[in-house]
Amino acid sequence: NELEDIPNLRVMMVLRSLCSRAYVTEKFNWMWYYYFLTNEGIDYLREQLHLPPQVMPSTLTKQRPTRPALAAAGAGDGGEGGGKGWGKGKGK
Repeated sequence: NELEDIPNLRVMMVLRSLCSRAYVTEKFNWMWYYYFLTNEGIDYLREQLHLPPQVMPSTLTKQRPTRPALAAAGAGDGGEGGGKGWGKGKGK
């Protein structure tokens, strides 16, 4: 993989450069650096990588549920599931 050939020091220098331009924010906690893209950083990377405006980071796109919401609610059987879940207690 071509990303494995990039030394960590080079990645750190690129991120520090982006941080000095306010394209990313930097957090340091327990000997680890965390970097977060700003909106300006997203626009900058989109311009540098020649990406269309529709392309967004996956962390900013709204996740859709994998199953319908009504199926998880018991499908209208009045709440009397009869399963071994954490239900309403002994008195129901």
